[in-house]
Amino acid sequence: MTNALPVWIYDGIPEHVDLNVVATTSVEGGYVLAMQLSNDTIRLAATRHPSKYITAWRYNVRRYSVPDVVRVLVSKPHLRYEAVKRGLAGKLSECKDADSDVYLLEVDALTQKAQEVFEAAGIANEH
Repeated sequence: MTNALPVWIYDGIPEHVDLNVVATTSVEGGYVLAMQLSNDTIRLAATRHPSKYITAWRYNVRRYSVPDVVRVLVSKPHLRYEAVKRGLAGKLSECKDADSDVYLLEVDALTQKAQEVFEAAGIANEH
């Protein structure tokens, strides 16, 4: 990424999400998650409990042989986190895989689009 402000409050391995991101209350809103999967696709999610979401996904990896999560990116919390996720999904529509719920793009390209959506939603990180 260039000299832009950080877009994600967490960018790392799934095993450390629970050490770095706490669950939110309904008053605080929730997070937008971008999960890079082992097949180099991106899946978006909106949740108040990132650690539980990742744990559930990894359970499905073992049970249904879906691609595992290799990297997790988490936004700053926002009250309308599901609407923000839908906005990001709309921004990525040209990258959507026609046969599944994943996006075919690099993390850097995702981050650029996310920054635009997050700034419009008023959740760009300030450092």
